[in-house]
Amino acid sequence: MFKNRKTKWVLGGLVGVAVIGSGAYMMQPTPKDNKDDEIATIHATKMDPLSESGVVKADHQQDVKVPEGAQVTLYINDGATVQAGDVIGLATDTEAQNEAQHKWSELQTQIANAQAQGDDTQDLQKEQREAQEAYNKATKTIVAPYDGMLSIDDQDTTNVKIAISSSTRYIDSSVTDYDYDRLSTGATVKVATNSGNVKTDEKITSISEIAKESGKVANYTFKTTAASNYRLGQQVTLKIAQDDVVLPKSAVQDKDGKKYIYVVDEGKAKKQAIKATQTGDTYAISKDDLSTDVKIVKDPGNKDLDGKKI
Repeated sequence: MFKNRKTKWVLGGLVGVAVIGSGAYMMQPTPKDNKDDEIATIHATKMDPLSESGVVKADHQQDVKVPEGAQVTLYINDGATVQAGDVIGLATDTEAQNEAQHKWSELQTQIANAQAQGDDTQDLQKEQREAQEAYNKATKTIVAPYDGMLSIDDQDTTNVKIAISSSTRYIDSSVTDYDYDRLSTGATVKVATNSGNVKTDEKITSISEIAKESGKVANYTFKTTAASNYRLGQQVTLKIAQDDVVLPKSAVQDKDGKKYIYVVDEGKAKKQAIKATQTGDTYAISKDDLSTDVKIVKDPGNKDLDGKKI
């Protein structure tokens, strides 16, 4: 009988412990699933540099005048570098020269006959001097108009073509209408050759306000300085640093034509109006209006989070 009673006591104790343990478990707070309430935040990032292609060109380029039909004697070869006033060669109008020489010889005979007869030869001598001047003028010196490099085509010696490109040069590039406002005169541009290892910092010198249409996209040309170690016609890549910062499209609310973001300040969301320009899936914002140190709500959707704890 005592054995049975002991067994009952043991079982009762176990059941009691189980009940107490269960009660203790029930009294523990249930962990709250906050996943649905978590609001992700991000920081604005610095905008990538604007990348464009360009080509090195001479500041000035022109044809050097060579008399048509003249016989040209060149002193300088194709590709030579010259300075302003350097003699490139001589151009002789052989037809005019022959006529002047023939005229001079005729006058010489007339002068000799007149002198033999005791006649006055002053007028004949004047004509002879004019014939001599015409002979001299038939040969003209070809000079370089400014410092530069020559391009010479002398396959036809009676129709020689000479062009000069100035030593000073620039880089010619263009930008689409979408990126036009990201350029500014005087801005620094990092330039590198597509082949070779020339790298320099250049400056934007001019930006055209007149578009050159290509299909449906308007392009605007701009120019930069170019170091002397760039070759004419060389292809280069330009990297133009941007001061703006960017946010993903999801972080910006667009309501009634106005743009808003939620800045996290002291653990709370604060609605803030901004000036932002959309480019694809991002918005560009001036660094003066938004720092990369500021925490932003990543995806507010259409919710009003102003004042909400984050």
